[in-house]
Amino acid sequence: METVDVQKEVLEEVELLGRTGYFTELRVDKETVPEEMHCYELRYGDDDGFPVSVEESVRVNYFGAVLFTETLELGNEKALQFGYEDFSYTGGQMYLSQVIGGQEPEDFKDGKELAEFVAGEISITEEEGQKLIGYMEGHDYCLGHMDGKMFRGDLCWEQGKVHWEPYDIEDAVNIAAEWNYELLQEAEEAVLDPEDDDYADKKNYLDTLRKDEEILDKMFDRTRYGKELDALAVTLAEALIADISREGGIDAAVRKMTDQIKAGEDLLPDVSPALKKDGGRSR
Repeated sequence: METVDVQKEVLEEVELLGRTGYFTELRVDKETVPEEMHCYELRYGDDDGFPVSVEESVRVNYFGAVLFTETLELGNEKALQFGYEDFSYTGGQMYLSQVIGGQEPEDFKDGKELAEFVAGEISITEEEGQKLIGYMEGHDYCLGHMDGKMFRGDLCWEQGKVHWEPYDIEDAVNIAAEWNYELLQEAEEAVLDPEDDDYADKKNYLDTLRKDEEILDKMFDRTRYGKELDALAVTLAEALIADISREGGIDAAVRKMTDQIKAGEDLLPDVSPALKKDGGRSR
């Protein structure tokens, strides 16, 4: 199995035998492990789905590697057995550079800096970058960078501390578009009564969200999600046209597609899990 430079990998924070560790399912090149860290390997059990022991080295039934800031006492057998309750994921993700030395990402100071940072991945303007930062801050997040990588900080994870995790600019665009869609729905319901004392303010807020929607939709179209959605639309349109000729008319073709959806059939082509998750949203 190919080994990886663990200092370049995003690691999952885990709890193992009462200790906090940093996990990857890949095999780690031990030469890349910093002196401050100690790397062990996990072996899975007969069901292939869960680790049952931590060892110095595992050749068969390899589950993954876990790194600690302190050594483990493995005993004469060079292995520690553990149960289901002794291993869990905390939900945190990070690079080793965040673990050792206490390094923290630096916030993007404005949309221009964000746009310049992501220029190699996706083209966005200073205004678009500022819009993303604004939507993140409005939902108690911030965007930052460290060692040439992008991060998202959760401002509410822990009192007085920002919880950083590796993040992707296209995911930032996608979630901002989702938030805008949700806010639009709420704002549209709030302006149904023109006699409302706050109607003018609510209408101005709705207009602002609609302008945001135009900006975010243009960004979304440039992401992999937008491109996959376009491909999905073409695929479904071609399938519908083919069914019209086979089923004897548009009504029968639409009825067939509806029946397939009700039956739970996967009509989506090979696209990302994130897009399939958001597939019911119309943007």
